[in-house]
Amino acid sequence: MNDANATRVNIGCGLSGIPGWVNIDNSPTIVISRIPLLRRWLKAPPWPRDVKRLDVRKGLPFSDGNVQYIYSSHTFEHFSYEDSLALSKECFRVLKPGGAIRIAVPDLGLIVKEYLSDPAPLASHTFLSRLSLSHSLRDILHPGSHHSQMFDSRSLIHLLGSAGFVAPEVKSYRQSVLPDIEQIELEVRRGESLYVEAKKQ
Repeated sequence: MNDANATRVNIGCGLSGIPGWVNIDNSPTIVISRIPLLRRWLKAPPWPRDVKRLDVRKGLPFSDGNVQYIYSSHTFEHFSYEDSLALSKECFRVLKPGGAIRIAVPDLGLIVKEYLSDPAPLASHTFLSRLSLSHSLRDILHPGSHHSQMFDSRSLIHLLGSAGFVAPEVKSYRQSVLPDIEQIELEVRRGESLYVEAKKQ
């Protein structure tokens, strides 16, 4: 197989989608940013033209076994567990045998470890604020502002295993079988992220 022609999907790409990938995000500001007057008035971010707006909770627009690589960074924590499991099963469906998925999420294990070692009297409050589990009206325009769940390595590996992937494993920053990983995986997320990767057999 020629990797150059492989279908590569970036779920929840934000503003950092890269050429050669199908870049997907569901922010309503994508539509706003493409209407010049609204973009200036609402100060919408400058979304790249190749980002497709799509609610992946409703499924992925690919036929069975048609995708070689899937990447998603800091997206799954914004869904309910049920939605993230359904999306994981969709990813399994659209991947080719031998295809790979890589998911990055905020690392709950790391956040807990830092909380337990923090001697500050309000460490508990800092811990809760870092979880970002509250929701507000701001979520309408910025659905990525808050989290609906958090993952540690056990729960993220369990999620992918429940979707059908065999032997998901924790990986280091930019340690991956995915091409373009140096471009797609952001340095700014390195210190806070858990990375788990799996292949479809």
